[in-house]
Amino acid sequence: MSVWPGFPPAGMTVMLIGILVAETLLAVALRNHRRISYVLTYLIALFVFAFHVWYFLDQRALHKYPSEFSHISYFIFSVCVIVGGRKMQSFASFCGMVTGVGFIIGGCFSPASMLTDAENGATLVISVMRHEILWLGGLLLFLNVGRFEIKDIWIPFVGIAGIVVYAVLMYNGIIYPDFAKPQGMVIAKIVYGTILGYVTGGVVPTWLRAVSIVLVLGMVIAAMFGFYIGNKKLNQIRDVRNARIGKPRDDFELGLFPLAIYLLKRAGVFFAKYKSMRAEETVNCEKIKE
Repeated sequence: MSVWPGFPPAGMTVMLIGILVAETLLAVALRNHRRISYVLTYLIALFVFAFHVWYFLDQRALHKYPSEFSHISYFIFSVCVIVGGRKMQSFASFCGMVTGVGFIIGGCFSPASMLTDAENGATLVISVMRHEILWLGGLLLFLNVGRFEIKDIWIPFVGIAGIVVYAVLMYNGIIYPDFAKPQGMVIAKIVYGTILGYVTGGVVPTWLRAVSIVLVLGMVIAAMFGFYIGNKKLNQIRDVRNARIGKPRDDFELGLFPLAIYLLKRAGVFFAKYKSMRAEETVNCEKIKE
């Protein structure tokens, strides 16, 4: 039964796409405002982290744990942004964008199931917003903030591999053996190639499972390279425009790691000045004695 009786599935599709378009337009409107985009992304990360720490702690009594790519992406995105560091921004951005657009595509293909599977209207709204806000955060990093180098593409590859290993261990009960619904893990169905069961409506042949795995792997690799190449092109266009109008490059950074680097540098400057002052005092004392 639908959590919103009388609400048409088509209306769900329109809502999902409408939020996506609005967030995309906001990110584009901020394309020349890197610092504002960065601060907004940081606030999103803080909110996402705080909410999902509370959420999964609350759900632990029901034997529910972070089990899907989107669940893990909440923490990857928020932790990477909060800690800071340019190399990790790419992984945060990629996970955020994939989570957001994946949810929207799934919702557009099956909006009716979203209306019937949700526990109530409030949980449906929360589900929509928590996924779509990752799209905004990931897009702001990709479009306005980050400078991603193709040589760092190994980072998301290692990260995705880690997520797959985590999902397999969880699916087989090696970690979180009391997990309530391992058979419902979508990421496990993708990894094992049984995701096409939603289409075939039955058992998926071994050859079709193999084809499914290869296709998904190819799509992930293509998406990663396209992601890095696209970001590089955007930054090249931005740099040319800024050079033409005489605007300096903005290297403003937020996060615990940049803060630690800044404090260490300040401490180094302080101790260097202190050492210089002590040396000068020693020289002056020697001169007085003479």
